[in-house]
Amino acid sequence: MFRNKAYLLLALLMLPLAGCVYDRAIYVIEGRDHYIGVSRDQNWFWQDTVNIHLIAHRMPDCVESLRIEAVPRHATIELYYPPQVYVEPIHIAEVNKVYYAISTASCRVQRFATRPDDLGRHLGSFKEAPDGRFGFVADPAAG
Repeated sequence: MFRNKAYLLLALLMLPLAGCVYDRAIYVIEGRDHYIGVSRDQNWFWQDTVNIHLIAHRMPDCVESLRIEAVPRHATIELYYPPQVYVEPIHIAEVNKVYYAISTASCRVQRFATRPDDLGRHLGSFKEAPDGRFGFVADPAAG
């Protein structure tokens, strides 16, 4: 009898964690140590938003991320490779019509004040598949 109550109590304690999200996807630039990543976390199962971390990763030299809060869970994050007219090579991420510069040279991620004039070549999208898996889907035209 006590054993069944303990399992019931354990199940009730785990309920708030059901449906929570913590996942990550990467766009590989050069091997497993040089990439742009996106991680998502959701604190409570009833939320329809997630917190996003845009990650510039180039090990062993550096890793940096920028947290973006309250992004709709099913939002798609677009990744672009713009013409390299910037001080250092960057990629551009679009999150809900807000644009971010991601540099793996200096491992910096920062928000653009306005939409860049030329987003460049669309590389693909970080998004959740119908089965719930989060991943990077390359744009077939990106070659």
